[in-house]
Amino acid sequence: MKFSVGLGRDGAEERLEAHGVSRRDFMKFCATVAALLGMGPEFAPRVAEALTAKKRPSVVYLHMAECTGCSEAVLRTVDPYIDSLILDTISLDYHETIMAAAGEKAEEAPAPGLKLS
Repeated sequence: MKFSVGLGRDGAEERLEAHGVSRRDFMKFCATVAALLGMGPEFAPRVAEALTAKKRPSVVYLHMAECTGCSEAVLRTVDPYIDSLILDTISLDYHETIMAAAGEKAEEAPAPGLKLS
């Protein structure tokens, strides 16, 4: 089963209920995600808040010691397509390979609300 929870839309709780997901099951899922990320189950409320938030999560993609192969793989995804990923799911605030601006020009014009320091 696949459906969106947050992604900048109102009514996350109603969408969960409509798909048969109880609050208890959702919180169990959030505790599992928190534990898998190494945060511990006590971070479940913060994971739930992040998943149901109206604001899309900001992503700053930094190339460290890779050859942009990871970027190529993301650009060629099918589920979701890259346009849906960037426009509906996340806010890709910085990605050197696919940005129009690069280097210092990209750093001079950060996304609204993003502070690079």
